[in-house]
Amino acid sequence: MRFNILKAYLKYKLGFTWGLPAFVIRNVQEIDNGEPLVDLRKLKTKLFFGGRLEKEKEVLLRKSVAEKIENAAKSLPPDTYFLIYDAFRPLSYQQQEWDKKYKYFKNLYPNETDEQITKRTRKLVADPRNGHGGHQTGGAVDISLCDKNGIEFDMGTQYISTDQKIKTKSKIHPDAKSNRDLLCKVMKQNGLINYPNEWWHFCYGDRMWAAYSGKKTCFYGLTNGR
Repeated sequence: MRFNILKAYLKYKLGFTWGLPAFVIRNVQEIDNGEPLVDLRKLKTKLFFGGRLEKEKEVLLRKSVAEKIENAAKSLPPDTYFLIYDAFRPLSYQQQEWDKKYKYFKNLYPNETDEQITKRTRKLVADPRNGHGGHQTGGAVDISLCDKNGIEFDMGTQYISTDQKIKTKSKIHPDAKSNRDLLCKVMKQNGLINYPNEWWHFCYGDRMWAAYSGKKTCFYGLTNGR
């Protein structure tokens, strides 16, 4: 296993793969530190919420992650704001999302096998059969940039798109690339790691963060909320 992990890291560092394989991330040991979830809607900085979060009364993340987003927002250029699409979500919601996307692809490609449909679904949704993902720890956030009216900037693709250009370093229009670079810069400066297969996904403290940081353990594990 250790050899396979080192091999995967080397291939990623040399640019042969877009990201680390799932088994590397799952190999990280979780030792939850018990940090509470807090409501992003109560932060002092101005945030916009899109997708399912528009109607949510609370938008939860671990306290340290919320603070990092608050600090990152302060370093954004004038009239530039964060647009948040997803934060903490329970495992039950993850299953619903999986079922919905699986059904969508099944209808779209009726002649494909279950294995092929599963592979397509895994590109957009973490498979709940493999355990939990970062969003179930409260350490992951799906985030974009927008103007003072909440209108999203050009990021190259829509959020949750099947377009291959959702990979962070894809070749896209210069304006969109500039926006992605800005998002990555301010998040990285505050300790959050981008998932290179999704320009919008950033994390801190969870297994993905640990894996891409070269750590063997992380300090956020599965949580059911507060």
